[in-house]
Amino acid sequence: MVAALGVTVEEVRQNFWRITGKTVQMKIENGHCVFYKDGCTVHGGRPWRCAQWPLHPSILADENNFLTISESCPGINTEISYQKFCEILTQVMGDSTVVC
Repeated sequence: MVAALGVTVEEVRQNFWRITGKTVQMKIENGHCVFYKDGCTVHGGRPWRCAQWPLHPSILADENNFLTISESCPGINTEISYQKFCEILTQVMGDSTVVC
């Protein structure tokens, strides 16, 4: 992210990160990540967790989270159900440990 933005670590930390203990998250503006402007504006330098989006653990753990996230994420087909989403994800990941 530092390289993608061309700024120092300290500038990124002060301007874009929310740090809680050992957890680093992006700051939120208007309900979205500070880098979201009709898509990710720091895509090449996004953190690991962001690269997983929308497969954040919270979307898998709760159908209400799935419904909320699917309303705002253009990468999720809103025509499929939570159960179908979980089924497809399990197949794609080839992992029977996916819990939905």
